[in-house]
Amino acid sequence: MGVFTTNWYLYKTHFGPKIEGEKKTRIFEEFLLEAIDEGLSLFGESAKQAVYCHLGKTFKITRQDIPYRLEEFTDAIEGIFGAGAKILEIQIMKCLFKKVGHTFKNYPRPKDLTFTEYVTVAINEII
Repeated sequence: MGVFTTNWYLYKTHFGPKIEGEKKTRIFEEFLLEAIDEGLSLFGESAKQAVYCHLGKTFKITRQDIPYRLEEFTDAIEGIFGAGAKILEIQIMKCLFKKVGHTFKNYPRPKDLTFTEYVTVAINEII
C-alpha cells in the first residue's frame, strides 16, 4: 500500500490498475462522494444531513453536484466550519485515499496542498 504525504511524491505514485473512459470518472465521483459522506458522518447522521441541507439551501450545492463544484464545496465547508474545515478536509482525504488503496499522511508545512489540489491529484491518477 502506498503512502501519500503533503511533501508530495504523490504525482509519482500510482493508484493501481487504470479503468477506461467515463467509467473511471463515475467511479472516482462515487469514491469522492462516499469519502465526503464518511467525513461528515464523524459529526453524526443528523449533522451530516443538516450540512447537506445547508449546502443546498444556502450555497445551492446538492450532494451530486459536489464532484463538479469542488471549489465551491470547499469554500462552503470553510464558511460553515471556519478553521475546523481543515480537519474535515483531512478526514475526507483519508477516506478517499483509503478507497483508492493508499494511506494518507498529512505533514503540515507552509506549502501544504489544498483540499481541491489533493482531489485533483487523486482524480488524475485514477483517470
